[in-house]
Amino acid sequence: MSDENKTLVVLVVVLVFTMVSYIAFINPPLGIALGVGVAVATLVWVVLRDK
Repeated sequence: MSDENKTLVVLVVVLVFTMVSYIAFINPPLGIALGVGVAVATLVWVVLRDK
């Protein structure tokens, strides 16, 4: 993975984490649901990428 791709991945991870944290602060049940959804989507992406 090139440096540009790594930078982009880090930026996206930070932005998603910030958005989920902000929503969780305002509405905890929605934040928990979004956090679980992001975790599952990440797991599926990693599994499918390895194949």
